[in-house]
Amino acid sequence: MYIPQIMILFVFVVLVSVVDGTDIMNTRLPEETAFVSKVEPHQEVEPCICDWYDTTEYYELDIECKCSGKKLLHIPAYLNKTLTKLIVTDSDIRYITKNEFNPYKNKLRDVTLGNLPYLRVIEDGSFADIPNLRTLYISHAPQLKFLHGLLMGVTSNKFYSVRIVQTGLHEVPDFSLLPSENVMQLLDLDLNKITKLTRNSLKVIAEQVTLNYNEITVVEDLAFNGSQIGKLNLRGNKRLTKIESNGFKGLQSLRELDLSGTSIEKLPIVGLGELETLRIEDTPSMKVIPSIYDLEHLKVARLTHPFHCCAFKYPEQHDPQRHAQYQEKIKKMCQDGTFAVDTGQTTEHKRRKRWFHEDYDSESSGLGYENIERVPSPPKDWTPNLEHFKGHPNRTDHSHLNPLRGKTIQHEEARPMEVDEDFGTFHAKSAEMTGRQSVVAVCGNLAIRTPSVKCYPEANALNPCEDIMGFSWLRISVWFVVVLAVVGNLTVIVVVLFSGGELTVSKFLICNLAFADFCMGLYLLLIASMDLHSVGTYFNFAFDWQYGFGCKLAGFLTVFASHLSIFTLAVITLERWFAITYAIYLTRRIRLGSATKAMLFGWAYSIFVAALPLVGVSNYSSTSICLPMEVNRVADRAYLFSIIIVNGLAFALIVFCYVQIYLSLNQDTRHEMAVAKKFALLVFTDFATWAPISFFSITALAGYPLIGVTKSKILLVFFYPINSCANPYLYAVMTAQYRKDFFLLLSRCGLFKKKARKYTLNGSHHSHPIPLLARANGQCQIIKANHTDDTLI
Repeated sequence: MYIPQIMILFVFVVLVSVVDGTDIMNTRLPEETAFVSKVEPHQEVEPCICDWYDTTEYYELDIECKCSGKKLLHIPAYLNKTLTKLIVTDSDIRYITKNEFNPYKNKLRDVTLGNLPYLRVIEDGSFADIPNLRTLYISHAPQLKFLHGLLMGVTSNKFYSVRIVQTGLHEVPDFSLLPSENVMQLLDLDLNKITKLTRNSLKVIAEQVTLNYNEITVVEDLAFNGSQIGKLNLRGNKRLTKIESNGFKGLQSLRELDLSGTSIEKLPIVGLGELETLRIEDTPSMKVIPSIYDLEHLKVARLTHPFHCCAFKYPEQHDPQRHAQYQEKIKKMCQDGTFAVDTGQTTEHKRRKRWFHEDYDSESSGLGYENIERVPSPPKDWTPNLEHFKGHPNRTDHSHLNPLRGKTIQHEEARPMEVDEDFGTFHAKSAEMTGRQSVVAVCGNLAIRTPSVKCYPEANALNPCEDIMGFSWLRISVWFVVVLAVVGNLTVIVVVLFSGGELTVSKFLICNLAFADFCMGLYLLLIASMDLHSVGTYFNFAFDWQYGFGCKLAGFLTVFASHLSIFTLAVITLERWFAITYAIYLTRRIRLGSATKAMLFGWAYSIFVAALPLVGVSNYSSTSICLPMEVNRVADRAYLFSIIIVNGLAFALIVFCYVQIYLSLNQDTRHEMAVAKKFALLVFTDFATWAPISFFSITALAGYPLIGVTKSKILLVFFYPINSCANPYLYAVMTAQYRKDFFLLLSRCGLFKKKARKYTLNGSHHSHPIPLLARANGQCQIIKANHTDDTLI
């Protein structure tokens, strides 16, 4: 009798549950389980799976529905009306109308739209009037290019996260449409196609905004006008070359800025007054870093070049004008009595006293700050926090001041002195530090403080915070070396080429040697000139020098010159060895054609080795002296090891040949001390050039560097160019043939005609090669009379 009524009631309840999207058969109390049901959608589309979770202590249910499938062309409208999280992925949805979320707007909080390859349009106002909306995540929608009105009508004050990632977005949506009281935690616009940030393009209040890895090329003036952003990331925008001078103007509360992986050359300072952390890593184009006086609150800087950190360490040299203004500001504050505050110091006998200028009768003592003509300035690396002075230009009380506190200093109590004896209040005894804690007393005797900016990468062995030459005496010495190398070799080239006569093998090789050593002199001239130009402020010029044409040219010249020089010396030594060892065999000589082919190979080899750092094998920009010292990769190490090995083999060949030449001499000539000394001098100059450089290079490549760049500059000036300075004198100027050619050339200009005539008349007696072997009686049996063109050993 009651069965039909019960059946009717059951059917009614089931129908109601289907309409509401619930499953009466699987209903459970919230405290029993978190997962409660799955809803099968209409048969014509792929299934939407809904999970119910108990996420609050009041047993309120979070309903999350995940919908996917190629047949899904619109946002489903048949889901539970109380769902809180909707995820739509892997579908062929092409457009979303502004009414498609209306069925769920009362409870909906989180929306995720992912992997929608055909999605082109989300209508303006699609998320309007959803009072609890808090997160929106759109990803992998390559055809979605414009979302200007995406947030039109949004009323939620809890909207704390928007992520639009890996889409075709060309411009930033209008975030000014959000309620003014809404504060976002994250605005993520990474990996899109945004090309520029135009004026007023982003106005938002957010803890963090990321625009990483877009295609941004320029940030225009006032791009962030009206925004309050705690952390701003523009990392990975390789095409970003310009941030206009007012690009950050109107931006407030910015504490962290990341411009790593961009191509900017300079950083504007407007709008960065509150910045605490700056990241510009992997940005080799960055030239000059802003002054610490423009970034008063900066605490941490992670930059690309070590020399940029030197700017924070030496602000006086980095920005002399702002440093002078800062000193004047401090001086004025001292004169106004602003800095006369408790420093935290104590005395042995009396209690610490707190005093201000209104407590002290300056007129009665004659020691007012207005009478002080010279106020001690803080150290050049001192960067105080002057925030507490802002907004208080006319205040007479000092309640806003934070006392400057330091380590206790034992001293007698300061006492005023007569004006005609001194200009201020000083300690009667010298203050002694009782610990290592820093002390700051701007208007007194003490001003000790560690730098406030932690900057990375710090100055290292390859890039110390110093001038190119490093030492004053080295700066002077290098010019003497430059004169010897440039003048000596240039003179040899001019005399040999323009003195007339037949071009012999010896003259040909001497010209090549002199040209190589002349290039070495040019390298030192470039280094010395840049050092003179940038003395005291090198880090301001470091980028333009190390990454510009000048350093590349200098590096190419020195590597080319050193290799061509040692190659030519090896050929010259072989030529002498053949000429002396096979003196009686006139056919066993190195002819001019063979010497030319050998030198062509030497030129090609030297150019090839010098060009490798220009194409990425090591580089000339790693140090201020433009030598290829970078060893970050295996190729870099192989390159430097090969240079050392080749030069070592050349040196061994030179030593071997000279030993053979010496042993081939007869007993009388061999015991001639002058000959032995001159042979030793030739070998020693080669050894002094090659051995120190090779030794310290090998230890560095092995991972045990014994000296840094600072000390290596001593080798650069006094050992590296020894051959270049000595060769023109050992192989040319000291020979009789060179002197003959020299006076003959001058005689053409009307000078030293008598001396030239004498060399002409006695040419055969003085023209044989080598003063190194010439004896007083002219009886060197090794040198043949018909070998008149040989001019060197």
